[in-house]
Amino acid sequence: MTKSLQQIEHARLQFLKQGSMVEGVVNKTIARSWQRSLDNGINAFQPLSTTTLDRVELEKKRSKYRLLLTQAKPEISMLYEQIAHSYSVVALTDAEGVILHSEGQHLLVDLAPREIMSPGYSWCEQERGTNAIGTAIVEQQPVAVQGAEHFVEQLQNFSCYAVPIFGPNRQLLGTLNVTNAFAAHQQHTLTLVKMTAQQIENRVFRACYQGPLTLHFHTAADFIGSAWEGCAVLSREGTLLAINRNGLELLGKTNPPTDFQSIFLEPLSQLLEEYRQNANAPLTLTLTNGGPAYATLDVALDTTANHGIAGIRHAAKPPAAPAMAMTSEDPRIAEILTQARLVMDQDIPILIQGETGVGKELLATTIHQNSARASGPLIAINCAALPEGLIEAELFGYEEGAFTGARQKGSQGKIEQAHGGTLFLDEIGDMPLLLQARLLRVLQERSITPLGGSKSRKLDFAVISATNQKLQEKVAEGTFRKDLFYRLNGISLTLPPLRERQDLPAIIYNIMSAERGGHVEIHEDVLNLFRRHPWPGNIRQLHNVLKTMLALSGGGPLQRRHLPPGFMDELDNSMTLEQKTPGPTAGSIDAITNEVVKQALQHHEGNISAAARELGMSRNRFYRRLKALGLA
Repeated sequence: MTKSLQQIEHARLQFLKQGSMVEGVVNKTIARSWQRSLDNGINAFQPLSTTTLDRVELEKKRSKYRLLLTQAKPEISMLYEQIAHSYSVVALTDAEGVILHSEGQHLLVDLAPREIMSPGYSWCEQERGTNAIGTAIVEQQPVAVQGAEHFVEQLQNFSCYAVPIFGPNRQLLGTLNVTNAFAAHQQHTLTLVKMTAQQIENRVFRACYQGPLTLHFHTAADFIGSAWEGCAVLSREGTLLAINRNGLELLGKTNPPTDFQSIFLEPLSQLLEEYRQNANAPLTLTLTNGGPAYATLDVALDTTANHGIAGIRHAAKPPAAPAMAMTSEDPRIAEILTQARLVMDQDIPILIQGETGVGKELLATTIHQNSARASGPLIAINCAALPEGLIEAELFGYEEGAFTGARQKGSQGKIEQAHGGTLFLDEIGDMPLLLQARLLRVLQERSITPLGGSKSRKLDFAVISATNQKLQEKVAEGTFRKDLFYRLNGISLTLPPLRERQDLPAIIYNIMSAERGGHVEIHEDVLNLFRRHPWPGNIRQLHNVLKTMLALSGGGPLQRRHLPPGFMDELDNSMTLEQKTPGPTAGSIDAITNEVVKQALQHHEGNISAAARELGMSRNRFYRRLKALGLA
C-alpha cells in the first residue's frame, strides 16, 4: 500500500531524531540508504553544495567514458522527446555518479540550482544522501526515490528514477536518470528509463563485440529485436565470443557458456542451412534445458567471403530503422519513391532531408534494397556519433602499425566496406570540416588510401546521405564545404513530418505488426488523439509511444491509460497555442508561433515562466523556441 507524503516525512524525521525505522513506511532499498546516509554524516537539513567539476576534469571524465556517451546520446534524445513536456531532466552519469550529459536541466531551475542537474555534478550517495543515482549505484539495481524519500530535505520537491548501465563484462558503466517535479511525477517513468538503459547497454555491447556470426534470441518471438533480446557473438566454428547480460539471464546462467552447442540442442550447421534458404525468416531453436527459443542471425562479410558458408550473401546488416513501411498511401511519399526509383541506378547521389525521426534512414534502406546493388552491403555511417580521435580510422581504415593500438594486419574502413553496395552517410551535416575535404576526394576519385598506407584502392558504391539540418545555411556560414554539398546533392528528397502525413493509420498498423507480429486492438479515442498530436519527434516518437503502450498494455487493447508521460501535455500545449495564434494570413505556422512567443515574452518583461503559462506551453518548449530565435 502506497504511503502518503506526510507518513514518509514523519518516518524520516523520527529516524533522524531517534535512529529507529518505522516499519513498512518505505521500502528496504530506501531504508538501507537512509541508514548509510546517517552513518556517512549527511546533514539532512543543509542545502547541497553546487560545486561541479571544472571543464578540464569534466572532459577527462567524458574522454574516459567516450564509448558510453557515444552510444547513449541517441537513446537519451529519443527518451527526452517522449518526456520533454513533463518538466523532466534526463541525465547520464559515470559509475561514480558524476553527470556526463544532461538534457532539460533548465526546466527545474525554479525548484533547485541549475548546477545540481548539470554535467560535472556528483550524485554520489556518500555526499548527497539518498538519491536515485547514488543509491542505484550502491544497490546495483533500478531505484525510484520520490519526494520525502530523499534524505536531504532540499530534494523533496523531486521524483527521481535511475537505472544502472552495465558493460559487456558486467562491470558498472554508469546510470541513466530522469528527474521531475514531485507534483508532476508519472507512474510509467521508471519503465521508460529501464527500457532506454537496456537499449544503451545493447548498443555498447554491439559496439564492443563484432564477429562472423551474431545471434539475436529470446524465449518469446515478440521480443526479438527489442531491448530485452539476448545477443550472442560467435566464431564461424560456433565458439562463443561474447554474450550480453540479457542472454545470460534468458539462459539462467551467471557465467558465459563456451559455444553454440552448450546453449542450443541443434547443431550450428543446421542453423546456417536454414539461414541460407531464407535469411529473413525467424529461426526456431531448442535450449539445452528443453525450452523453445526464437532467433535471427546476422552474418558478417568475412564469413561469406573467406569461410565457405555457401549461398549466404548478406554482407552487412542494414541500419536499424523505425518499424514502419515506406508506404505510398501518402501522395508526397509516393512521389518521393517514384523519384528515387528513377535515379537510384543512375549513379546519382541522393540527399534525403527532413526533420528528426521522419524515416530518412528507412528511406535509404528502401532505396538500397530495391536497387541493382541490393545484393551488396549497405554501410551506414552516423557522422554525428563517430568516436572522437578515431574518426579517420573508422572511415578510411588503416594498415598494420599505423598508430599505437592498431590491430595486427590493420582494419578495413567503413567506406571500403561499402564496395559493391551503398554508402549511407547519416547526419552528414555534423561531419567535421577537416574530414569533409578527404571525403570529397574519395567521392570524386572513388578510391581510398588507408591510414599508414601508400597504395590507393579503387571502390564502387552508390552514395546516399541524410540530414535534418539546412546544409545551404551551413555552406553560407562556412561550416560545410560548398563543393561537397553539390557532390552529395544530385537529387534532394525531402520527407514530410508525421503531422502532415495522410497515412497515419497505415503507419500505426505497420509499427504494431512489426512489434507484435499481428493485429493489436487500439481504441478509437487513442487514434483520435494521435491524429491531433503535433509529433515533434515524428515517426521515431510514434514508434516509441506505441512500443511503450504495447509493453504497458501486456498484450491487451491500447487505451488512453497506456499513453506515456508527457504525451497529453504535449498535445494540450499544441492545441492551446493554435487557439491563441492569429489566422493563416499572418504567415507560416512557424512565423506565427515565433511572433506570439516574442509578444508574450515582451508582455511579461522577460519572465519565461509567466509567458509560457499565458500560451499554455511548457517552459521547455518555450525555451527551445526562444533559443531558435536567438533570444536565449
